[in-house]
Amino acid sequence: MNAVQRFIRSRVLLLTAAILIAAMCLSVIVQSQSQAALSRTVDENSRGLYDVLVQAKAPSGAMLQPEIANGTGGITFEQLEAIRKLSGTSVAAPISLVSRVTQNLEAPRLDAMDYLGYNAGLAGTATADQAAGATAPAQWPAAESVLSDQAKKYRLTASAVSSDGVSEQTLFKSTAEGTLGKAKLVEEQAAGGSSIRIAAPSGETGIKFPAPAGGSEHNLFNLSVSLPLAPEVTESVVAVDPAAERALLGSAGDFLAPLEKAPPADARNAGAVGRYLEGLFTNGIGLDQLKEGPDFLGVKLKYWAPLMTQYQQAKRTGQLTAESQAIPLVVRSGTSLDLKYNVKIEEIDDTGKVVKDVGTVSRSLGQDYLPFVSKDPFVLSWPGSTDHTSLLGATGNFNQGLYTPAQWSTDFAAAPKYTDGKTASNGAVDKAAVPGEWVTVNRLPEKSANGAPVDQTQREPVDERSYRENLETGGKKVAAPLAMVYGTFDPSAVSKAAGDVNRLPLGGYDPTPFSLVKDPEGKDVSAAELKPSLSATGLASQSAGAITDYYGLAAARGYTQNASVIDAVRVRADAPGSWKEAQPEVEKLAAEIRSMGLEATIVAGSAREDASIFVPGYSKDDAGKESALGTVQQSWVRQNAAEAVTGSLSGTNVTLLFLTLCGAALLTGASTVSYIRKRRSEAGTLRAMGWTQRRIRSWVLEEFGVGAVLLAVAGVVLSLVSWSVATALVSVSVLVLYAAAAFFAAQQLRHRDVIDQEPQHDERLIPVDSPLTFANRQLGTNKFNTLSLAVAVGVFGAAVGGLIALLIDIPRAAGASALSGLAAASVALPSILLALSGVVVGLVLTLVTGRFELNAKRQYLGILEAMGWNPDMLRQVRLFENALVGTVALPLGVLGALGIGLLLAPYAALWAGVAGLVAVLCWIPIATKVVQ
Repeated sequence: MNAVQRFIRSRVLLLTAAILIAAMCLSVIVQSQSQAALSRTVDENSRGLYDVLVQAKAPSGAMLQPEIANGTGGITFEQLEAIRKLSGTSVAAPISLVSRVTQNLEAPRLDAMDYLGYNAGLAGTATADQAAGATAPAQWPAAESVLSDQAKKYRLTASAVSSDGVSEQTLFKSTAEGTLGKAKLVEEQAAGGSSIRIAAPSGETGIKFPAPAGGSEHNLFNLSVSLPLAPEVTESVVAVDPAAERALLGSAGDFLAPLEKAPPADARNAGAVGRYLEGLFTNGIGLDQLKEGPDFLGVKLKYWAPLMTQYQQAKRTGQLTAESQAIPLVVRSGTSLDLKYNVKIEEIDDTGKVVKDVGTVSRSLGQDYLPFVSKDPFVLSWPGSTDHTSLLGATGNFNQGLYTPAQWSTDFAAAPKYTDGKTASNGAVDKAAVPGEWVTVNRLPEKSANGAPVDQTQREPVDERSYRENLETGGKKVAAPLAMVYGTFDPSAVSKAAGDVNRLPLGGYDPTPFSLVKDPEGKDVSAAELKPSLSATGLASQSAGAITDYYGLAAARGYTQNASVIDAVRVRADAPGSWKEAQPEVEKLAAEIRSMGLEATIVAGSAREDASIFVPGYSKDDAGKESALGTVQQSWVRQNAAEAVTGSLSGTNVTLLFLTLCGAALLTGASTVSYIRKRRSEAGTLRAMGWTQRRIRSWVLEEFGVGAVLLAVAGVVLSLVSWSVATALVSVSVLVLYAAAAFFAAQQLRHRDVIDQEPQHDERLIPVDSPLTFANRQLGTNKFNTLSLAVAVGVFGAAVGGLIALLIDIPRAAGASALSGLAAASVALPSILLALSGVVVGLVLTLVTGRFELNAKRQYLGILEAMGWNPDMLRQVRLFENALVGTVALPLGVLGALGIGLLLAPYAALWAGVAGLVAVLCWIPIATKVVQ
């Protein structure tokens, strides 16, 4: 017979080679699918809204903090234009931090429903035009009130509470008492007829809080009590180029369209704009304009009424000058500032004793709040009240809102500073915030709106820790600007447009919250989102309160010519495709920008990553002792995350493939060596026929050569199909191991005559009186096969341990970014399948090795059965044989698994050892059950 026929006849060589080839095909297919899933996941999530971040001075390190609009400037408009003229530039969108703006939340009040019903003299002509939404007189409901006809005495306790998301702080608590009752309509005779007025009930004193709060008054719908002034709120303003920003954001940037219609710099005089708004009343304004806002150079000024009153107030107080400019703004809708205003209402008797607890009403700044123009941010309703002001229709929507102009500062808070700590095994770097000075908030203004002095003793100022350096802009003393609100934007919608895994910081108007995850002692706590501070200088910040253009920045800072005021330029390269496809063009563009003397950070291929930040010196007690907050997390940007994740997980994939197939090849070799010992009788026959030892070895090696050819063909085909160098290298390694096993097996064919030298009366012989003793005696008699099987089982355990260690190590190897988690999830199932295939193939090959002595085992088990051993004792013999083999294999399996784990996945080496131990222990009952 030729070598091929002998190879097929041997069955064992054919079976082991077939198992190995099947393992190669399955493993390469699974590994290829895993690699494809990894590449697809990385490509789909590694290119954000822009590719290059340009700054005058870029921070060091692989982590990019989200606050890129930090007030440092350094980029001129000439440099911006030069960037835009580069052939590789698609979009270049600048952004700058403009200023801090402090706003008084005007006129908190408590409205108690005291609706007097329809009266033509009081409702006037507001109900005449039904198209304006006014309710017809006949459809007005009957009068109703939450107050009694007879005036009663009440105590009102007003308080404001702020929260940083972790703890609450009472900013003030103020109490006022007085009598309130239901108003009535009084008709009085006057020259030319009669008049109707609203009169308070007899004995009503009203309620008056300390200045600057007013008193209480009745109107057609309510009794309004003026409440203590709410704390000041500080916002930030950023500047963008509206057209470039819209190009960067796509349809998500449509909220900036009104800014593109803003007038040029020489047409923004605050006085001219204010006089235009005042002229709307002088010349008459239609109800449609009152509802939608008058047209101002193509933009509907929906919030013109509070702007007009702010202009009038600023003009009266002398804030506005001839140089004051109107700044067009798109303001944030809502706020994440946690500020709650409470009013507790109690009915009391003349001695001050509480007769009835009417209730406590509260209101927080929320989604209804609009910086600069918010309408009645703190109007609270008496329990049981109903708002009837909508009966007047559109005219009822006119309201002064925030009538005190905002205070613009030429100084502003920069981004927080951090120091680096230890680096975790997955590459994450711990950081610590650098605390700054203490900032005092909750102050009252020196004077009220009418110029009267304000009692400063009614509330205590509050200190907040600042984590932001106060920066001087370098501009001259600026004339107070006038805010002109063109529209609103939703920061959550902008954040959504920026993406998730590949989210890059836009710069100031996309919120990046902090979440507290550990207390100062390092213990885990329930995640709580930090809220921004009143001063806007704390660690947590919210989206900018407003967005303006660069003419607005010049007006706010006092620049009259181009200056280095651009904090960052976000550049999108004119290169389609994934991050890998666009990488050459992006790198070329970045190099051209660096040649201008600017820092260009390539962010294509970056991903979001949560940074752990320890926050010291966050609060202090009454004695001035400072305390840390704990550890917070914030989403930063990991540069080159795509390349790192791809390289790491690709390496893990290849290692899994290598370990699976090379482990299978070693087990195949162990099986082959054990099997070839059975062919010694054939070698003896051939030797007797005159064959030399060399010829006998060549004769056997020819059979192995057939298996090697099959393995080589399979390796070539798989390498071509997968088109992978890794597959080719692994196939070569498998072939080398198979060939080495063949040569080693051929060395075992030296024939020796077996002579029965068992002594008949040797006192050293151990009597066979139990299954354990027989199993031990039997294995000792066949030491070579026992050791071959033990080595095979040990290799199996080591391979299993290595595979498990690699699987456990995948999340760490992938890294800490959001892309890492996504990529690791995409390869998890293929990696598990690959590892399972390796485990199954290894187990099958060890079982095949265990069957080589099956006929001999069945013979002696039959003899034992004839001697009277029962089935339980026979099962125990098989169990003890496998247990003894497992005992020998256990050190090899555990130590081998530990060694592979330390080499390939050091952080999971202990788990590798445990997995190797479990694999060997599990092999014992499986082999006992299967090999019978």
